Amino acid sequence: MSQSALKTVSIDPIAEPIAALADSAHAATVRDGLARNVGFDFAARVGYLVSRVFIPPFVLARIGISAYGLWSTVFILVSYVGMSTFGINAVYVKYVAEFSARGDYRKANSLLSTGLATSSTLCLAIFAAVMLAWPHLMLWLNVPRNLHREAREVVLMVVAIFLCDMTFSVFSDALSGAQKIAEVQIIWVIAYLVEAACIFYLVGTGHGIVGMAEAFMIRTVLSIALSVVVAFRMLPWLRISPRLFSRRSISTLVNFGGVVQLGAVISIALSTVERVIGAPLIGLSAVAVLDISDKLPTMACSIPLGFASAFLPAASYLQGGLENVSSGHDTIVKLYLRGARYMNLTASSMTGFMAVTSGPLLAVWIGKLYPGTAYLMAIFAVQQHLHMMTGPGTSILKGLGRPREEFLYSVPNLLLLAVTIPLSRIVLGHWSAVGLGSAVVVATSIAAIGFIIHANRLLAVPPRRYLKYVVMPSLLPYLVGGCFAIPAWMFVPHLTRLQGAALIAVIGTLYAITLALIVDRGVFEPQERLWFHQNIRGGLRRFLPAFWIGDLS
Repeated sequence: MSQSALKTVSIDPIAEPIAALADSAHAATVRDGLARNVGFDFAARVGYLVSRVFIPPFVLARIGISAYGLWSTVFILVSYVGMSTFGINAVYVKYVAEFSARGDYRKANSLLSTGLATSSTLCLAIFAAVMLAWPHLMLWLNVPRNLHREAREVVLMVVAIFLCDMTFSVFSDALSGAQKIAEVQIIWVIAYLVEAACIFYLVGTGHGIVGMAEAFMIRTVLSIALSVVVAFRMLPWLRISPRLFSRRSISTLVNFGGVVQLGAVISIALSTVERVIGAPLIGLSAVAVLDISDKLPTMACSIPLGFASAFLPAASYLQGGLENVSSGHDTIVKLYLRGARYMNLTASSMTGFMAVTSGPLLAVWIGKLYPGTAYLMAIFAVQQHLHMMTGPGTSILKGLGRPREEFLYSVPNLLLLAVTIPLSRIVLGHWSAVGLGSAVVVATSIAAIGFIIHANRLLAVPPRRYLKYVVMPSLLPYLVGGCFAIPAWMFVPHLTRLQGAALIAVIGTLYAITLALIVDRGVFEPQERLWFHQNIRGGLRRFLPAFWIGDLS
């Protein structure tokens, strides 16, 4: 192969669709930003997953399942509190990306200044409302009497810190909109590592659930401080001032942000509905069971979200800089297809293994199997995979200024839940964590498949092409994982926890190697294979220079 041919083939397959527009400075910015941002985002999310794996069993063993259920429910409350300002964040990212592409920094500063003033006022009002409504909230949370005092302190502390984070997210969102996602992720890594250390220290020294809240406070304050410093250093055009407040920016926040806000309300309702219902009907212990079952699949699927988080500003930047270029739309469509391929293959490589080895994994991770958790973890893993498959479509369409399209996923999901949740009560004869979890999985799966079909039609992606290029590869992990699940189910129940962990580690390693070989030889196209091989060799050169045989002559 010639040198020029090799150079062509080894282009980053994620950013390759944009390579055809190499003559455009905007396309080059997005191409370079995608390769850098996705890589940093991916690494940061892997680190987060590793840091969180050890926290639930450590905390659960020291505060008990009821207190752990309270902590999980507090963040459901926080989600509903925060949804009142969530739409503003999407406005920051989208329009800072567009204004940056056009060099219109005054509009960007006006939008950010207006958003900061608006969200700070709104967050103060929300905190006052939460304080006044606390007696009613405690009844809804179904808090045991022995946790009443701690519950009030924890809820008010977490809500206050969360609202501060939402208010000052203007700085991190400005960085994201300016294609500086890697810097945002570095800040996040520093913050969550500090929080993990604080959790182990504070909970381990007897601070209990209050220690969890204090660790969250330390993490948030550190994250805000670093975001402010980095934003002003890396964005020389950034100015925040009350004098830049404008009615036009208010209109932008309300129009685009309002649509995103409504989508966020529905999305949060969908992701928490089983726990919202479970708390008053079944109790905090049921909430803890649902949370434990969904924890690993959710954390694992946060890793491929790095693709989706990079797509929104990338699509917005391309739209702002290439709106008059005929091939701009085709570039975005190719970006969608490539992103869907890698995002879903990444997600299924983890959810596939979790779905088929849920019982052994939970026995090793938590130390015991609570009733229904193995079944729930298996179906939640499949649900998370299907949910991830909607990510590229919702992110890119939102980046193109079409956030309403997401309603064609969330609204049918809500309508289906209105049927499946009561049906679970009828079928089982009583309310249960297993019934609620099953109802949510069925509704989400049907709605996700429907939205994927709609997004493909909207972006003119042929169904057969999507099935072959995206869906079929993502089914391989379930087939490969099924082969390795047999010894895990056979032997782990008869081993000590440490022995079981060692066996799971061996099985997981063999699974990963086998899957990588199958994907490399049976799924990847020559260009993709060469690019991944070059990056693996490059990584080995950096981290294992003394053992790098390729450098020996």
